[in-house]
Amino acid sequence: MESVLLENEGQKIFAVVHDAGKDSPVVVMFHGFTGNHIENRFIFAKMSRELEKIGISSIRFDFRGSGDSEGTFEEMTLSSEMSDAKVVTEYAKKRFSKKLGVLGLSMGGTVALLTAKDIVPDALCLWAPAAKNAEVFTKGGMPPSSNKNLDVGGLAISPKFIEEIMKFDAFSKARSYYGPVLILHGTEDPTVPFVHSKDLVKEFKNAELVPVEGANHTFTSIPWAKFVIDKTKNFFLDKF
Repeated sequence: MESVLLENEGQKIFAVVHDAGKDSPVVVMFHGFTGNHIENRFIFAKMSRELEKIGISSIRFDFRGSGDSEGTFEEMTLSSEMSDAKVVTEYAKKRFSKKLGVLGLSMGGTVALLTAKDIVPDALCLWAPAAKNAEVFTKGGMPPSSNKNLDVGGLAISPKFIEEIMKFDAFSKARSYYGPVLILHGTEDPTVPFVHSKDLVKEFKNAELVPVEGANHTFTSIPWAKFVIDKTKNFFLDKF
């Protein structure tokens, strides 16, 4: 495991690389809204360790404005996260010579859907993806528009972020991705309704939805986390 600094638009992106060898496949992980490269209850770090055990490399990183990357959260938009996703996946393709997978959690799933056509991963795994992004954020209390920054749990959200959340349609992008997809979603998710993934899986050409029975948005129990990690590990092992 090593940390690296990548650059995008004059700012540094902090990333952690679990290197299983240059000839290994690699999974790049996109964290969620207000998340980071470790994610809730360290689930991304645990995922990386499990992948490394089976010969799959991974890269976990902080979108600019989050975690240890440069920039402020106020500057973060869907566009900036999409740009970061492309920079990190390009680095992954250059460093590792085999197949590329993408794992997106919540808003990381939004970003994965919005960039899949450009990144073209060999396999895509989505954890509780906020595919119907406008609906998720408005039901979460965000107004459909604003002319000033909002204070969301002590973090400043810009009018530009709100504008893009309402304008970009991640759900519709599923139709343009033809690779294999695994969606894992808690059936009792209070943040992104499970039914959203029931709708989303129908949009893909080659996708499976696996319910995580009783689970919340970020799988915060030992059995839920283990179930999600094991299913994800086996999915990438099979597709790579």
